[in-house]
Amino acid sequence: MSLNIIPADQALLVKAIIVYLYADPGLGKTSIGFTGDKAISFDFDKGSHRTGELRRGAVVQVNQWADVANLTASDLEPYNTIVIDTVGAMLESIKTHLMLNNTNKQKDGSLKLKAQGLANNIFKQYVNSFIASGKDVVFIAHASEDQSGDQVIYRPDLGGKNRNELYRIADIMGYLTTVTTGEGKNARVISFRPCPTHHAKNAGGLGGDTGEVWVPDLKETPAFLADLIKQAKDHINTLTPDQLAAMKAQEDLGNWEQSCSEIQHAGDLTQLTESLDKSHIYYQSMRQIMLKKAKELGFTFDINSSRWINPVEFVGIDETRLATLQEFIDERGLDTKTVCEHLGIDALSQIELNKFIEVQQEIDKLAQETMKA
Repeated sequence: MSLNIIPADQALLVKAIIVYLYADPGLGKTSIGFTGDKAISFDFDKGSHRTGELRRGAVVQVNQWADVANLTASDLEPYNTIVIDTVGAMLESIKTHLMLNNTNKQKDGSLKLKAQGLANNIFKQYVNSFIASGKDVVFIAHASEDQSGDQVIYRPDLGGKNRNELYRIADIMGYLTTVTTGEGKNARVISFRPCPTHHAKNAGGLGGDTGEVWVPDLKETPAFLADLIKQAKDHINTLTPDQLAAMKAQEDLGNWEQSCSEIQHAGDLTQLTESLDKSHIYYQSMRQIMLKKAKELGFTFDINSSRWINPVEFVGIDETRLATLQEFIDERGLDTKTVCEHLGIDALSQIELNKFIEVQQEIDKLAQETMKA
């Protein structure tokens, strides 16, 4: 039997894609999920009942992780679109399940670090099982509002490592929000074009130059998501594997750079670092962006724990010690400017409290060297 080899300059037929949709509250993201082709929704967020007459697909109401932990391919056979609503609630369901085992809990009731890693692995394996089913997979998430300087940024409300894993594997990712039209009316729009205010991804070429898709009345357009997915597949199937890989890699780099720019705590950077794929074509660029951000925030990397560490909070000398140090300098015939230049600081107030004795010893040494000269 001969192999069906497809050259790099020929398009691959993509039969299933991964959609990542996140939205502000109350915009009908669950209802949109039901407009997929033969959709089945895994309701981790327990909100399917709010869709009313717009619920046109099957529902699995997940009360605990055990309800869906042993899902089989035959369970999914009748459906073409799998909707996870929401991915954040799915991860919490896994963590709650692990907390039933007391060995996974710390004294304060939170998950141990090892158990959190196990939760992430279970999450990833489950996601991969959906993808391997050959169905279109739609991940729905709540939008999280973060502040980066003066800029408000919207992104999926999911932990850094898992969020970036979904960034990586998604073919299209869109932010659903409302805008005011020229007629003064509110309208829903999904933006698939990445920009400084939100994360997005658009290998499917949706929304033309703007990357914006307006959401119609779902009562009149019951196949909205199914049509959207078909459009994305049709576009992807015009691309060669090399073109598609290059496009996705460039979008990965953009999302990585944006994610790094939003980092505020060492824990966030640790999660982001864990998601860094060494085989990625832009691995070195991503790594340099990460290191630059770490340096900017004063983070240090602990090799033993493989974690970034926040900088130690600066505690300077008080007024009493400042006066004592000034007198100490005068007694040794030195001036403040000379001492500051020697210590590599602009003012004595920049001396850390826990280094006061060490600084005195250094000043004493400087005075002795000056006298010898």
